[in-house]
Amino acid sequence: MMNNKTTMPLTNETVYTLPTELASVFINNDWSIVDEINDEYYEEAINAFLKELEILGKEIIDVVEDSNEFVKYHDLADYGVLACDCSKFVAM
Repeated sequence: MMNNKTTMPLTNETVYTLPTELASVFINNDWSIVDEINDEYYEEAINAFLKELEILGKEIIDVVEDSNEFVKYHDLADYGVLACDCSKFVAM
């Protein structure tokens, strides 16, 4: 249920608007920020999103635009994550 994604058909890349604070989780598999936040529902939301990516055969590979702007509707909103500072991430 990702609402802000755009697909670039020639390269099979998908751009997602996601919380900026999760860059280390998506890019380096470093969950220390999630451990620091210590919110089991947030962690469940992240894991559900990652599971959906896995089903699609995709993974986040880079930050496309580190705009770090406050966004009400982003790609984790359907998982219960509230409005927050977000950047654009690319998945392949």
